[in-house]
Amino acid sequence: MVRAIAALLVVLTSGCREEVTMLTQDQLAALLVQDRKIALNRAGVTGAASVNADQSFDVEIPRLGRDTGVWWLESDRICSRWETFRKDQDLCAVVGQVEDGTYRGYTPGRGSYLGKFTILP
Repeated sequence: MVRAIAALLVVLTSGCREEVTMLTQDQLAALLVQDRKIALNRAGVTGAASVNADQSFDVEIPRLGRDTGVWWLESDRICSRWETFRKDQDLCAVVGQVEDGTYRGYTPGRGSYLGKFTILP
């Protein structure tokens, strides 16, 4: 009985998994060729950022405050250095797009989920 319930849960939850298409370096570069406003969300912590074509950004996360930094591309990864939040430590991520048009960030190699973002109009 327990196995049957476990199997049913696997079937039900596997249908909910989102298909993520990972972006290449060229796709990332095309996405960031112009200034962008984005909304961020990770585990209910939300915020907004301006990601600029000059490779600078500023972000506001109500629970944490405001910060600025720089970003750059390394192969198929986008890397950033936040002035305050990450204390000048580099963070790189691979980015995937979901069918609904939102994006997901993951740590390279391990694939740990970093959060989702949406490009605002």
